[in-house]
Amino acid sequence: MNLTLADVERCLGGMAEEGHTQIVIASVKTDSRTVEKGDLFFCVSGENFDGHEFAAQAVKQGAVAIVASRMLDDVDAPVIMVRDAVDALGRLAACWRDMCGAKLIAVTGTAGKTTVKEMLYAVASQKFNTAKNYRNFNNQIGLPLSMLKATVEQDLWIMELGISQRGDMEELAPIASPDIAVITNVGPGHLKGLGNEAGVAHAKSTLLRYLRQPGSAIISMDYPLLWDAARELVDAPIGFSTNNDSHTSFVASFLGAGASNLGRFRLRTPEGEEEFEAPFCGEHYAENLACVAAVAHALGMSRADVISGVQSLEPDTQRFCCKPNGDLMIIDDTYNANPLSMERSIETAANMADGKPLALVLGDMRELGDEAVMRHEELGRTIKDISPAVVFYKGNHFEDVAREYGKKMHKVDTQEDFAHAWQSFGAADGVVLVKGSRSLKMELFVSALCAGRTVNAQGGKQ
Repeated sequence: MNLTLADVERCLGGMAEEGHTQIVIASVKTDSRTVEKGDLFFCVSGENFDGHEFAAQAVKQGAVAIVASRMLDDVDAPVIMVRDAVDALGRLAACWRDMCGAKLIAVTGTAGKTTVKEMLYAVASQKFNTAKNYRNFNNQIGLPLSMLKATVEQDLWIMELGISQRGDMEELAPIASPDIAVITNVGPGHLKGLGNEAGVAHAKSTLLRYLRQPGSAIISMDYPLLWDAARELVDAPIGFSTNNDSHTSFVASFLGAGASNLGRFRLRTPEGEEEFEAPFCGEHYAENLACVAAVAHALGMSRADVISGVQSLEPDTQRFCCKPNGDLMIIDDTYNANPLSMERSIETAANMADGKPLALVLGDMRELGDEAVMRHEELGRTIKDISPAVVFYKGNHFEDVAREYGKKMHKVDTQEDFAHAWQSFGAADGVVLVKGSRSLKMELFVSALCAGRTVNAQGGKQ
C-alpha cells in the first residue's frame, strides 16, 4: 500500500508530523503476533484482551507507529492518540478508500452474502482490477482491515458487511459508504441481537442510508419486509428474484442437478434467457445468481460475463460442497446455520436424493434469542415434511426438534457418537447433509464420513 504515516495522521484528524510523509505503511494490524517491519499497529481492546499491553512488543517486531486510546509507556515509536481505536480504524479505512478513488460494492443479508461476494468477485474480475474481503472478515474490525488491504490499483472493492446487534450497521455502513448496496435476503438470523424478522429487515436496509449518489440499491424482491423497507429509503431499487412472475429483469431458477454434481440454472436478464451448468447446486444459489446478474448489469457487464464468471468458481469446502464417497454423496454445509439457510439446504438435499436414502446430520442454530425454541420446532416440522431416512442431531435443542419431527432421532455429541449411530443406519448410497452453527464444529462429522469411519449395509468398512 502507498499510505504514509502522514496520511494516517491527517485521516484521523491530526496534523502530519515533519518527516512522516517519508514513512510508508506496509500494512495495518490489530494482532501484535502478526506485526512485521513497516506495519501500523492499532491497540484494539476486547473483553479478554487489551491491545495497549502489546504495543511495545509490536514496536519490537517492526511497527513504525502505534494508534492508541490511552497513554503508553516505553514505546519507542510515534503514537497517534484517538478516542476509540476501533472507530479510528474504520475512519482510516474510509479515508483510504477516498484516497484510492475506488468504487465499492457492499453486500449484506441474512444468508448467502459471502457466496454472493465470491461470485461477484469471479464475475467482476474479468473486467476490473478487484479487491474483496477474505472469507467473512466483515465486522467492525474485519471490514476496515479488508479495505486497508486493498490497493490504489484496484478500482473495484467488493466488501461484505455482517451484523448481529442493533447499531452494527450504523457503524459499518459509513465505513463502506457504497456506490452499490446489495441486500441478498432477510430471515430469522441473529434474532438475539436484532429482535425479529422485521428488525432484521430494518437493520439490513439501514445500509441504504449511506449509499453514495448516484448509487444503485440491488435488493431481493422475494422478501416483502425487505423490499418495503428498501423502498422507504431509495426511490427506485433494482430488484432480483427467483420467481418467474416477478416484475424484474433479473430472475434465476434452479433446474436440478446436472452431471458431475453440477447445478443446472436458467438466468434471465435484459438480454434474454439462457440455461447453463455451474459448479454449485440448490435454489439458494439461484437467488445468489439473480443478485449477481443485477449487480453485473449495473457495472456494465453482460449475461455472458456472469455465466463465464460463476462457471470459474471453485466450490467452498464448507458451503453446500458435494463430496462423493463411493455411492454416498456427502454435502458439507457446515460453515454456519440459521433458519433460512437450514430450510433451503434440507430442501435442496432432498431434491438431490431423488428417491435415494437421505440422511440429515444437523446441529443447533445459534443466536436466535427468544425465538430459539420456536425456530427449532419449525425445523422439526420441516424435517417431518421431507421425511428423511434418518436424522442425527447435535445440540441443546434436540428435544425441541424431536417434538415436532415426531420420529426417532439419534443424539450425537462427538465423532465417536456419530460413527456408532451411523453404523446402525448403515447406508451404502444416498445423500448425507451435514449442517449446523459454526460453534458446533459439524465439520468433524464430515471428516468422519470422508475418512471412511462409516459402515455399509453389510457391516463392512467403506
